[in-house]
Amino acid sequence: MKGKGQDIIGKMIPVLLAMQLFLIGLQAKIRIDQGESSLEALRWMIQQYIPVLVKIRSLQSNKSTTEDTEE
Repeated sequence: MKGKGQDIIGKMIPVLLAMQLFLIGLQAKIRIDQGESSLEALRWMIQQYIPVLVKIRSLQSNKSTTEDTEE
C-alpha cells in the first residue's frame, strides 16, 4: 500500500511534466516573436521535448511494472 506522500507525488509528477511541456511551447513562441525563424524554434522545441517525453515514458513503464508486481 502506498503512503499518502507517495500518492501526492504520483499525482503531482504528471502535472509538473505537463507544465514543463507548456512552458517549452511558450518559450518557443517567444523565440518566434523575437525574430527567430519558425523552423529554428521548432527544432529547438523538439530538442527540449525529447528528454521530457523520455521521462514520461520511463514513468509509465515504472508504473506498469509496479502495478504488475502488486497484483
